[in-house]
Amino acid sequence: MSEDSLRLRRAATYDVDYLLALQAEADVAPFLSAGRADTREELLAEVERSLAEPEAFGRFLIEIPFGQEWRVAGAIGFECVNRRSRIAHVSGLAAHPDFRGRGLGAAAIRELARLLFGELGYHRLEAGVYGFNERGLAVVDSAGFVREGVKRRAYCPHGEWVDAVELGLLVEDFEVDA
Repeated sequence: MSEDSLRLRRAATYDVDYLLALQAEADVAPFLSAGRADTREELLAEVERSLAEPEAFGRFLIEIPFGQEWRVAGAIGFECVNRRSRIAHVSGLAAHPDFRGRGLGAAAIRELARLLFGELGYHRLEAGVYGFNERGLAVVDSAGFVREGVKRRAYCPHGEWVDAVELGLLVEDFEVDA
């Protein structure tokens, strides 16, 4: 899937129930950060922050064309982690199971990178993926991120310690206008 066949739309307050349902999907939940916002109130606060601080924080819906309209197919987000050095952390990528296998995740990451590098002036993007999440690692790799290291036994999302693979993407390694 190319970036031309999807768009990112900043989440609005009316999208909170969709985000909550997506995160609860049995084939999505185990792969998301255990520390994520997971109540309606927490997600609403994140959406409101995304609207109030658009250059520092974002919660987006991934939409794909469907006939004459756009259909929501997933979500992705970012947060500024170092303002002075212009570093953002990309997180929360979740494709609805009905839309998997189309390259949607990598295309959404590249579209978010285009926004962060091209419009918001970030220099570096970072992402972390649980070591057991092979599908997630493949998606982030295919979006152009470089594996930079492993945090050994860093997180305990489901009662067992797991590694986290850390990845990065620099503006000079990404074609903003592509």
